[in-house]
Parts: sequence; structure tokens; C-alpha cells
Amino acid sequence: MRQFEQMRETWDADTFELISDFIDATDRVVLRTIWRGVGHGPESNLVVTGIYTVRKGRIVGIDIFWDHGEALEAVGLRDG
Repeated sequence: MRQFEQMRETWDADTFELISDFIDATDRVVLRTIWRGVGHGPESNLVVTGIYTVRKGRIVGIDIFWDHGEALEAVGLRDG
């Protein structure tokens, strides 16, 4: 989580925009987002897919992928 905090410190403002439906994969949820940041340098628009591991209603882990297809394969699904 420290990595996210450090990245957010480089911007004056940031937002996450959901660009896919929630994909249920047993104890994990797959989400594709655009992370937009503006501030001290050039604007940033990062398209990432996150695999969120959920236990007892809480997120206990996040794996981030630059490639959406790879993320789907990681949870046993195929892209397309």
C-alpha cells in the first residue's frame, strides 16, 4: 500500500474510474479501471486491472496487471 501512497503524493488530485463490470472469481474480484492523476507534472491516465482478494467482506490483497488478458488468465478466465 505504501507504493500507492507514494504515487498519490506526486499528484494534487487523483480519481479511479471503473471501466468494466465486476468479475466474480471465487474469493477474488476483477476490476478494470483508469487511474487519473493531475498535479506537479504531466497528467497521468493509467489503465490497470486489479484482482482484489476478499475474505470476510474485506480486501486482503491486491494484484495489479497492466495487461487485462493476463489478469483474466491469472483467475482462470480467458479474455474475449
